[in-house]
Amino acid sequence: MSLGLVPNEEFYGPAPATANLTFKFADPGTHVQALQNGDINVIEPQATVDTMDQLSGMGDTVTTLTGDEMTWEHLDFNFAEGSVFSDDEGGLAAREAFAMCVPRQQIVQNLIQPINPEAEVMNLREKFPFQDDYQEVLSAAYDGRYDEVDIEGAAAKLEEAGVETPVEVRIGYSAPNPRRTDEVTAIKASCDEAGFNIVDAGDSTFFEQGGPLETGDWEVALFAWAGSGQVASGEPIYSTGGGQNFGGYSNEEVDAAWDELASSNDPAVHLEQVKKIEKLLWDDLYGIPLFAHPGVIGHDASLENVRHNSTQTGVSWNAEQWVRAS
Repeated sequence: MSLGLVPNEEFYGPAPATANLTFKFADPGTHVQALQNGDINVIEPQATVDTMDQLSGMGDTVTTLTGDEMTWEHLDFNFAEGSVFSDDEGGLAAREAFAMCVPRQQIVQNLIQPINPEAEVMNLREKFPFQDDYQEVLSAAYDGRYDEVDIEGAAAKLEEAGVETPVEVRIGYSAPNPRRTDEVTAIKASCDEAGFNIVDAGDSTFFEQGGPLETGDWEVALFAWAGSGQVASGEPIYSTGGGQNFGGYSNEEVDAAWDELASSNDPAVHLEQVKKIEKLLWDDLYGIPLFAHPGVIGHDASLENVRHNSTQTGVSWNAEQWVRAS
């Protein structure tokens, strides 16, 4: 599948440097080979260590760009009635048990730091580790209780939750995705020891209309949000009835904090409300942040003006400026 774009002759601005652009939709596992073959000229993969080795092996024919990303990986709980993680009695203890056994540091160390040595476990949702006020918000919102894996503590929390073990937890994500498959494998190796039975529920239809994410056919959802930089962009994710609140989370205090944040132009108000929101999301365990994505772009070295962009626009943000070297 592909999408072709041509210039709008009625556009009042500068003419694009390249007259035609074709966006190809292909299995992520084929992107690097397609770049090497010349079938695709620019890729922005969800990179693994192998991806970086492959790009490096292409030598001078390919240019590789890296940088910080405002896209972040997370695990979200399903709060629907009947889910082990719902807000019914025992749900919070079950969520705490899961958070205690997820090996976040191992995931970052093994999968992300080989690509970005500065990468660290991400402990917020509305601020990124590379932003100046990250530490200030973090100090107000999170006390580090889930930084280290605690299998005994997780097992005790499952007992407190009053559930029969092993507790089956389907982790849904859009497959194929080698990095997320590796993440689920790491989680299973750890959390199964605590009394869970982690099931890899990767599905190619995960994000489709009527697919698993939309219908709630999962206990934990694994995917990423791409940050826009807008201060209220997270409101529909965490507010009651929000259009992107797929797990059905609800907290009136969080709703009120978003209302105050979104109705103010004062950065000081924004900062204080973000602190409240982040703390409440940790107290309730809306979900578990994992890491900011390491930005990786590979492009045909004959192309000029391809530049990294940390926001959700991605590499195509200035595609009208791309041009082949003369």
